[in-house]
Amino acid sequence: MSKKVAYCTGFWCTNIGNAFFSMGVEYVLKQLLGNENVTLVSDLQTYTTAYGKRLYKHKNQLEYISDLDVDYVVLAGPVISKYFLNLWEDILIKLEKRNIRYIILSAGMMKMTKESQEECSQFFKNHPPYIFTSREQSAYDAFSQYCEKAYNGICFSFFAPDYYSPAPINRKYFAVNFDKICEPLIVRDDSGKIESNSFDFNGERYLYKNTNLLTKIAYKTDRFSDALIYMASILPQKKRKNKIGDYDVIRTDHRFHPHFRSKIYGQGNSFCADLPYGYLNIYANSSLTLSDRIHACAVTLAYGNSAMLFTETNRVGLLERVGAGDISKKPVKLDMDKLNKEKENMLIWLKENLCK
Repeated sequence: MSKKVAYCTGFWCTNIGNAFFSMGVEYVLKQLLGNENVTLVSDLQTYTTAYGKRLYKHKNQLEYISDLDVDYVVLAGPVISKYFLNLWEDILIKLEKRNIRYIILSAGMMKMTKESQEECSQFFKNHPPYIFTSREQSAYDAFSQYCEKAYNGICFSFFAPDYYSPAPINRKYFAVNFDKICEPLIVRDDSGKIESNSFDFNGERYLYKNTNLLTKIAYKTDRFSDALIYMASILPQKKRKNKIGDYDVIRTDHRFHPHFRSKIYGQGNSFCADLPYGYLNIYANSSLTLSDRIHACAVTLAYGNSAMLFTETNRVGLLERVGAGDISKKPVKLDMDKLNKEKENMLIWLKENLCK
């Protein structure tokens, strides 16, 4: 008899990158268990109306996940955070009392302290996930020992070409995605000089410069106060050209909510949407994606294109896991044969352990 699962997903409007791995999880589960045995339900909607921080459930908020009649409840992505127990402890224990186990796929860590990691570890010891697949080595090393069945996996966003078929876009362009920091000044350099803030792509050299003080701070800290990026957007902005060398520029913003038009459309050729498909089509056709967003880079790489990451973050581990460890230094491409083998091996392992 096939197992029935409920996959809790959401938080797309505040970060459309969450949809990229969420759709990968849905694709994989349906491939293994069949469409009729996989139900998608809403995650715990805990963001405020001002910004999508995971805080706490409201006292009047409906919670019915603990009442679902399935074999497993599935969580995915960077759910292991300092908010994890506040959000999920009671629900997972209620499910356990009804003999319903939970699964964490594409697992990553976010906003963890030493104390919160120890608390999560203790919870996993007492209430272990049935299946745990990581998206980065650090998550696997931290928690796999407490899980019944654990696999050192990859981010499910790399299944994007399996679940989404792009249409060609009739232009040659860079996808430029900076919505946590201000877009750096990026220009082609024909001087022949070697600069520290430069990269080579397709035989050409490009210079980049962070001209905004807040951007310089954010680059080193992974992000600055999220309110500041919105406050700064109402101020006059230095205009960026809609071309870098011979390439057009398409600018994406991963935050549809809150929908601040002055932030989203501050520069030309800007794109923002409440659904992920247009983003996937843009990244699938991009010659090069330049971004401060991990998943903008991930899906670009998944389609065999080049990407470069403009931030220093421990979440780069999900890109290092697939061989893109230099992505913060220069544009990189993946070895697609190796990536496809990683995906194949993970599917085989999941089938052996989930479909019994």
